[in-house]
Amino acid sequence: MRKIAARTLLLMALLFMPAMLKAQYVITDSIIPRRIVVKSTTHGIAALDNLDTYLSGYSFVGAGYKLSHENFRDALMGKRKWKYQTLFNATLGIALQEINIQYALLADYSWGGYHSFEINDRLQLLAGAQAQLSGGVLYLPANGNNPASAKIRAAIAASAMAIYHIPIKGRDHILRLQLDIPLAGVMFAPQYGQSYYEIFGRGDTKGIIRFSYPGNTPSWRHALTFDIPVGSKYRNNTLRLSYSGDFYQSRVNGIRTHIYNNAISIGVVRTLYKIKEGDPIKAYSPY
Repeated sequence: MRKIAARTLLLMALLFMPAMLKAQYVITDSIIPRRIVVKSTTHGIAALDNLDTYLSGYSFVGAGYKLSHENFRDALMGKRKWKYQTLFNATLGIALQEINIQYALLADYSWGGYHSFEINDRLQLLAGAQAQLSGGVLYLPANGNNPASAKIRAAIAASAMAIYHIPIKGRDHILRLQLDIPLAGVMFAPQYGQSYYEIFGRGDTKGIIRFSYPGNTPSWRHALTFDIPVGSKYRNNTLRLSYSGDFYQSRVNGIRTHIYNNAISIGVVRTLYKIKEGDPIKAYSPY
């Protein structure tokens, strides 16, 4: 009976071993993937400084929680000189001005395409453009009739990155600096003193959609990330430390606005590889 059980277990192990090894394959330098996708999610604490003269003539200062998610991948064309990035940010915060409390809910999404310039083995520069969409609301309960100010805008931005590889103990630590500057777009902008009831209840929509450019919305966003590999070199476990600064300003229809967001974040990075089926694979399996 024991011999039969042992043989049965051995047979089952042999049957399932290929599937187990396939599931546990980890990419090594011996493989050239057809596509590499880097996904990251970070959580952070943001310092807020908000001014919106539609609601108040004073700045509100406070703090909040910031969530960021990024996909960064190479393109399947040429010699991998093109890269694509999608980035989502969301911030939930509370700001104060003396005894008045302002609540902020802000989010933005961007999609960018970049051309890569390899300066040397360690330094890579990227230049490209982004399509940006952002929205949110500032809510001031003390305002009575007009307690909220909606923020909606879309823009085309110039974007650039510098990526530097720092070898430490035989493993790459990656430092990246990114700068995005909106160049042209459209935005929702009510007139000073115009209530949302007039806009949406009575249909008074004249002039509420305005063209935006650096002259009336001088804004920019920058970010610095540092990726630190942790654990086994074959596991692709990476810790990300980051600082991000988002500085939005506008002066449109008699209303001045600035929304400054500085955040320190921490999170994880996952690197996914796409390999053509049928290609020879030489990969390390920890099992």
